[in-house]
Amino acid sequence: MTRDAHLRKAQRVSMPSGGFSLRGQIYGDNTGRYSDGWFIYTWKVLAEIEPNVFRTATGNIYRIDTWAPPSKPTSEYEQIPADWPFYPQDE
Repeated sequence: MTRDAHLRKAQRVSMPSGGFSLRGQIYGDNTGRYSDGWFIYTWKVLAEIEPNVFRTATGNIYRIDTWAPPSKPTSEYEQIPADWPFYPQDE
């Protein structure tokens, strides 16, 4: 069964192989596997089918209710370094 759920306090997480996954608190999981409020990581995101609605490699759909920083626009995740997010060094 394909999961259709909402994520709150979501963040994009870069992957060393390129692209990103999502993490955040899940709500309204139609499969019943996760309780509301559990913190999860998704599989790799393959597409943003509409603004703030993502399809993962496993076919699951996640709708983002709220974002938590740091989070960049999807288009900026194509060529980011594997160690992102990186933090400024004190000079």
